[in-house]
Amino acid sequence: MCWICCISIILHGKDTKPATLEQAEKDLKVLFSAMTLSRNDAERTRLADSIACLINLTLKLPGAFDYPFDSIRTMGKITSGDANLRIFTWNLPHTNGTNRYYGFLQYKSPDNILVFQLTDKSEDLPDPAQCSLSADQWYGALIYEIIEKKDAGTKYYTLLGYDPHNLFISRKITDVLYFTENNEPLFGSPVFHYQNRKQCRIVFEYSAKVQMSMRWNENLKMIVFDHLSPSNPLYKGNYQYYGPDFSYDGFKFENGIWELVEDVNARNSE
Repeated sequence: MCWICCISIILHGKDTKPATLEQAEKDLKVLFSAMTLSRNDAERTRLADSIACLINLTLKLPGAFDYPFDSIRTMGKITSGDANLRIFTWNLPHTNGTNRYYGFLQYKSPDNILVFQLTDKSEDLPDPAQCSLSADQWYGALIYEIIEKKDAGTKYYTLLGYDPHNLFISRKITDVLYFTENNEPLFGSPVFHYQNRKQCRIVFEYSAKVQMSMRWNENLKMIVFDHLSPSNPLYKGNYQYYGPDFSYDGFKFENGIWELVEDVNARNSE
């Protein structure tokens, strides 16, 4: 059967719960491939929305929390160390170089497994550093690492994410996710001490031509990241000219706060 026919059948029944996880994975692989190959923004968006609809149904199937979805390489899949949280993220690239992000959470509550769809609102937030966000106000990114910390009885999942924002600027984001007593997810909490103030999340911006490293360092017990500087002092504040300057900083969790540690010696600590 040709790809166009397969996609037509999948989209026609997009509100119907798939029969098995294996069939859902096959259908998702077809849709992701079509979205990647498409050069039309409207078509890409239609396919991305159909993917989100199918994933929403699929993640509610029995056994979905432990199903690997290994054949879908263009969707990020990461599980927390306590095995209670699973996060799926992917991006929709537009022809102008910008991106829109899609995401889902699976969370093991005491009673059952809950599924939450994330809606990217990153471009609508006036001050991302100072706001707590619900699932439908998510600061979108590709989540690649989860770090678990606990304070005053609340478990915080610190999330590290990547945002290839546009043709000129990329971003790295560190955010926190926690769940309320009603098992509702909330993103952002003033637990980052950075630039002389407490912030709900940190967004680093730098040139799209370079790479920034930001990872949990188990030996140092820190989130270690490249320190960013402009390539010329004249470009201070113009982040498309920022990049790593071969020094490192970190965040260390102390008394419920991610405290900034400057000039970390990270080269020989891995």
